[in-house]
Amino acid sequence: MVADVSSFVYFAPVLVFLVVFAIMIALLHKTKLIGENMYIQVFFSFVIATIFITASSVRQLVLNVIPWFSLLLIALFLIMALIGFMGKTDAMMGKGVAWVFVILLIIIFIVSGVKVFSSSISPYLPDATYTEVSAGNPNLVHFFSWLYSPRVKGFLLLVAVAAGVTWVLVKTGGVPGKK
Repeated sequence: MVADVSSFVYFAPVLVFLVVFAIMIALLHKTKLIGENMYIQVFFSFVIATIFITASSVRQLVLNVIPWFSLLLIALFLIMALIGFMGKTDAMMGKGVAWVFVILLIIIFIVSGVKVFSSSISPYLPDATYTEVSAGNPNLVHFFSWLYSPRVKGFLLLVAVAAGVTWVLVKTGGVPGKK
């Protein structure tokens, strides 16, 4: 039997507030970014969490990321349990597994951000339609149409090739024969 959880929508802003508040307190306490005074850390965490619940698009981003993040944590836990049962914890659980999960989390953030903010960024993409472009800032639309032009893409390609060649020359010690 399926449970009706549609009433949890009313608690979504509270959930976002609590998640952002807890993460900010943990980050500020661990990094000691604004000092060791717990009252100041709680105040800044409260302010940032309040900003997150007042901006609807940011709140929607957090609500999109939370289920995927929890699914990722459950998968990590199950993989660690499976490896623990096999008895080969050192051989299989290295830094590579951690990096895979970090990369997956970054991909989740990017995909969720594009999904949530797509209506805001669509006027500035190269394949925008007229109705999307008319909704954007005319100066920014002109700038991004210039930025996506073939001349700028060619310039960026030349700069990237020059930077790569310079890096290879500096890494190998410069010009051959002049050491």
